[in-house]
Amino acid sequence: MGTWSVGNFDNDGALDYLGDIINQITKNIEDIFKSGDAADLEQCGESELMPGVEIISILSEKCNAVPPKEDTVNRWKRDYLKIYDSQIDSLGPDKKFKIGRRKVIEDTFNKLLELSKDFW
Repeated sequence: MGTWSVGNFDNDGALDYLGDIINQITKNIEDIFKSGDAADLEQCGESELMPGVEIISILSEKCNAVPPKEDTVNRWKRDYLKIYDSQIDSLGPDKKFKIGRRKVIEDTFNKLLELSKDFW
């Protein structure tokens, strides 16, 4: 095992572990998209998918985790925003929430896209 500094993620074993975590979250996001309506806002979309994207982003930025490739993140962003746009009105939010939440979703994906572009 190679160690290059004193940090918690400054060795091969820790980065392998971190990679396993990222792979698990990535697989969960892919499974949510593949399982019909699981990505719906009231299903796993807001409770697992979007938090998963944020967690990957944080781990990539702060711990040097390998983010998913840009095409994957772009697909996730496109597909989830389509779901959001088609379902949000049926939940009856006020306009300020609807616009604000969409911006947070876009910003979350855009942050991960930046990290992916920088890494790959």
